Amino acid sequence: MVSKKQKSDDSTASSAGAGGLDQISNFFILPLHMPSLTLSHKSSSAYKNILHYLYFKKHESPKEDSKTPKNRTLFVLNVPVDSSESHLRELFKPCGRVVSVQFLNRVRENSHLTKEEREQQEELERLETEAALAEAQAAAGAGTKGKKGAKKQQQATVPAEEEHRRLYATGSQAYVVFLEEQELDKALAMKRKKRTWINTGSDATPADAAKLSGLGVSKWLNEYHTRRPEASVLQVKVDDYMDKFERSEYEAQQAALARHNVMDDDGFTLVTRAGSKGQNSDGVITITAAKAEEVKNLKPKKKELQDFYRFQMREAKRDKLVDLRRKFEEDKLRIEALKVNKRFKPY
Repeated sequence: MVSKKQKSDDSTASSAGAGGLDQISNFFILPLHMPSLTLSHKSSSAYKNILHYLYFKKHESPKEDSKTPKNRTLFVLNVPVDSSESHLRELFKPCGRVVSVQFLNRVRENSHLTKEEREQQEELERLETEAALAEAQAAAGAGTKGKKGAKKQQQATVPAEEEHRRLYATGSQAYVVFLEEQELDKALAMKRKKRTWINTGSDATPADAAKLSGLGVSKWLNEYHTRRPEASVLQVKVDDYMDKFERSEYEAQQAALARHNVMDDDGFTLVTRAGSKGQNSDGVITITAAKAEEVKNLKPKKKELQDFYRFQMREAKRDKLVDLRRKFEEDKLRIEALKVNKRFKPY
């Protein structure tokens, strides 16, 4: 049995020994020194020495998820509102190589999607995570080949920042996935020291400003220039797209040629012809539109011969008798109506 005193001791903050971080309810408390905030561009007063407390622990879940493996994932709570993937990568960079960063409220925003759209998005995120993991592992293997390998490793583990940043709600959560288990253990054993959040304000250093895009006016300027690229940049993208398109067309033609005159399992060869443009070239039935000149020159089809078979003659006589009876009955009704109205004059 656990006493109430022990429960209260577990819920309160405890100080770790040997310079470790304090804990509260199994969460490690990580104080961050935030950049100073100026009240306005005309005011010299600013908020300084601002501390923001980040809470993190090892991710634990009863369900297995390939995107957030339990033995390599760090659960982070109360991330700052201006957090980005680059912020958390830079913060945990001394602990090890970060494969991916996932913000939890971004996942909640996808609740309006249909089941099929959500499955497609989850599949895309899974493929992106696997690709990032493969790049990080390849960079780790190349890191032992000298400074060149170390440079490639750094480029592989730090991806490009999102085009447009966004702000998160207070108390948002995130998952930080490391490449190896030892790196997660190193993050859980972080020591107490001064850690500064990346500054993106007007007084930010060039090194901090280069790590991620800014907010406010700088964000709008970035969006403006991104949507209006220069002609040279646009030409490079168009050329690259056309190269890929021509390559895919060439591969499709080669695949179609490879299907010609292929011998089957019984030793027979199906001879196919390479037709002109717009017609089938691989033995597959296709539908093409008729030309206007060909339609004009087409002769009308011969109609079916009438009274050629006996059953046609019988049906024609029967239909004629039925039509005569119908007209006779209609005439009788018309005569009765005229008699009622006293307008019937047979002579």
